This record gives sequence, C-alpha cells and structure tokens, in this order.
Amino acid sequence: MFSSVFTKTIYEKRWMMLFWSIGVIGMALLMMAFYHSFSGGGFDELLKNLPKSFQGLVGNLNELKTVGGYVSQEVFALRIPLLTLIMGIVLFTGLIAGDESEGTLQTLLTQPISRLQLLLEKFLAGLFISFVICASAIAGVMLGTALIHEHMNLVRLFQAVVGVWLLTVACGSIGFMFGAITGKKGLAGSVAGLLTFSFYMITSFAGSVSWLARPEKLSLFHYYNNPGIALYGLKGSNVIVMVGIIAILLVVSAVVFQKRDIYQR
Repeated sequence: MFSSVFTKTIYEKRWMMLFWSIGVIGMALLMMAFYHSFSGGGFDELLKNLPKSFQGLVGNLNELKTVGGYVSQEVFALRIPLLTLIMGIVLFTGLIAGDESEGTLQTLLTQPISRLQLLLEKFLAGLFISFVICASAIAGVMLGTALIHEHMNLVRLFQAVVGVWLLTVACGSIGFMFGAITGKKGLAGSVAGLLTFSFYMITSFAGSVSWLARPEKLSLFHYYNNPGIALYGLKGSNVIVMVGIIAILLVVSAVVFQKRDIYQR
C-alpha cells in the first residue's frame, strides 16, 4: 500500500498530526486574545511590583506592547514550545523505539530496506510531521490578530515557526537517539524530557543567577528566540548551532542503530 517507510509513517501519525495541530492553533488563538490586556497600561504597575528576579521571566514590557514582541514573548517563548516539545519528544522517541517495542520494526527490516534507509526515512517523516504541527501556529496567530484588529508580519511569524520547529526537532532528536541506541521508548522519552526541562530552567534563571551564565550556553534554549524571533527575525548563528546539534544526534543514532541487536518480542 505504501511505497516507502516515509509515507507509511506519515499515514500512521495522521491523527496525531491533526489533533496536535488543532491544539497549537487553539493555544496561539487563546494567547492572542489577551494581547490588549498586556499592551494596556494596567500591566505596567503589576510588573513593577514583581521582584526583579521574576520580571525577567515575564519579558520586556516595552516589547510586549507591540504585536511582534508579544508574539515572541508570550506565544513563542513558552506556550507554543510547551506543546510542540511534548509532541516532539513523544513523536521522535516512538519512531524507532516505539516500533521496536511493538514488534513492527522487525517486520519492516525483513523488507528489502537497509537499517540506515529505514532510520533516515523515519527521521524525515518526523521532520515533516513536526513542521506541519509547528506551522499550524501561523493559522492561530493570524486568526487571533484578525479578531483583535491587529497586524503581524508574516515573514517574522514564519521565522518564529522555523525557530520553534528547530528547537522541537533538536529536543526530539535526543529521544530519537536514545531510542535508536537502546530500543527502550520509556527510557529514551524520560531522558529527553529531563534534559529538555533542565535546559529550560537553566535558561529561564540564567539572567538572574550569575553562576548560570556559562552553563546556560550549553542549553538548547540559549539558541532559541534569542533575540525574539517574531520581532527581530532568525539569528543565523543560532540556526547553524541547532542544525549542527540535530545532525550530530542523527549521526550517532545511525552509527549505533546499524550495529546493535534489535529487540525480539
């Protein structure tokens, strides 16, 4: 029925792609509904009463008063990544380790396809699925701006989507690598989730805790939305770092996966 592992994987994940996309659209639309509450004057006093260590978590107030700044800080800084990162770890962890634990990976390998081709097609399917879900944020933001009678730079919005997609793929690739190495979906997902959460916490508090400045550069979040993509656009060096990390994780996955024994149910 399917001509490749790539198309087969996309078909199998079609409902996941649909429901996660709806969730991302809903989240973006909901956050845009609060834009005028942040851009109004009442929020200024509330922010001033917060401790300085927490003001950094809220974001730059002057930028929050612009649509691009608001989208960067309140939509793409946390809310959308919160959804896409969970999705990415679940998706990429299950591409190899999930099939292996279910016994379907062994069946695929009986076909005239090499382990390397199977792994690469699985990964490419993950890239496609995750991009479609991340890109659905465009629909949510554009619909939201229309409802509140504001305008958003579509090029900057697309760049923000590319940024959150790269972050999602990078964190998901951690789970993909551990899944390809161990064949254990639960272990791979746990490690990827723990590292992703650690990266976020380090970056969140690095501005307020001086000794976190150096280790924060090892965090994937250091290279995401810095500066705010929806306001300033993508930073080329950040893109290079993200792509490089993804490539390294994929190479390690491929090298180990081709040599290890596949779990037999």
